[in-house]
Amino acid sequence: MKTELGRMYGVATMAFLLLLSTLIGVPVLPQLSKELGAGTTEIPIVVSAALASVVIFQLFTGILADRYSKRRLILIGALVGSVSSLLCALATHWTQLGVLRVIGGIADAIAMPALLAITASLGAEQPGRFFGILRSSQGLSFVVGPALGSIFSVVSLRMPFIVDGLLSLVAFLVAIVLLKDTDKAKTEHDLSVFRGLKKAFSDRRVYLYLLMGIFGLFGFGILYSFVPAKSQLMGLGAWQIGLILSGGALIFSLISYVVGDLSDRFGRRMFVILSQVIIIVSGIGLILGNGFATLLAFYCLFCVGETTTFLLCFVYATDIFDQKYIGTSMGAFDSIMDLSLFIGPLIAISVYRFSGHIAPIFVIAVVPAILALFATVTWLPREVGKSRCIDT
Repeated sequence: MKTELGRMYGVATMAFLLLLSTLIGVPVLPQLSKELGAGTTEIPIVVSAALASVVIFQLFTGILADRYSKRRLILIGALVGSVSSLLCALATHWTQLGVLRVIGGIADAIAMPALLAITASLGAEQPGRFFGILRSSQGLSFVVGPALGSIFSVVSLRMPFIVDGLLSLVAFLVAIVLLKDTDKAKTEHDLSVFRGLKKAFSDRRVYLYLLMGIFGLFGFGILYSFVPAKSQLMGLGAWQIGLILSGGALIFSLISYVVGDLSDRFGRRMFVILSQVIIIVSGIGLILGNGFATLLAFYCLFCVGETTTFLLCFVYATDIFDQKYIGTSMGAFDSIMDLSLFIGPLIAISVYRFSGHIAPIFVIAVVPAILALFATVTWLPREVGKSRCIDT
């Protein structure tokens, strides 16, 4: 187990560096896009290009994790990400910047299913702990990345992309040292991976696990946009808004690490059910909150609940996915879930335009948790022992 745990921390290091490099450029993208000729409608396209391409392409790149060496895919993802980021620093038009961000997103989409597949394989005996380590490293990158981007933007708007590219190159070199190539490429060229995917999604439990993750991310996508909006309307400063969002990211990292380990020891079901209650309570608090301290407290509380259900839906899914097609299954599972990051804010924006009030937005963000609470209490498999589940 110590050997697997050591390898897992190597995988977590890869995930931290790769996502960190993606996030460093985010703070300067709006201003740099504007300077490169982007208008009001084009700036959001550039800002969201990387995330959108990850969500779309990860539906297909998970297949690569099952057919080829996972180590090789991580190396390719890191190298492509490095080159695309360095080229961002040389962009002369906003369309070039947008295309390069798409390529960077594809690079992450190549590497992420491989990271998930390795985590599932290493953590077969303690999936909560191992996925907790992975998600904790990703959460930490959300704290560090934007902060570093803001610091380097003082030098120039292009400097964060140079640092971004260098970090991805570091990830490439670290992967060579830390990750061992234990996989052999599969030479058959048939449609077996698609049959594996069909098998994974023919199990009805997977839709409950998807529901858990989708509802958590749905609310997160809304609150990540509208908590800052409410804060601004209340007259809070940029540093206060940044502290609220960074506090949520730090909570994501800490809770992932702690809950992942505890779920292996004491079972998952109670954590999932409790997380829905926490999301509901935090939503009410965000509606009533009228100051910096209350918004910070209830947003962080929401992140406790959202992190828990998001983490454990992957742990549950690992139990039912065929290890032979784990990359394909995990890539599709993650990609479908991430679609809610776009759907939630789109619905919230439409409601806000219609009503002119923010309070209904927070209600919409937590309504799915009420449905998820009913679904998990009713259908979530009860556990035998500490970490294994049976069908009900």
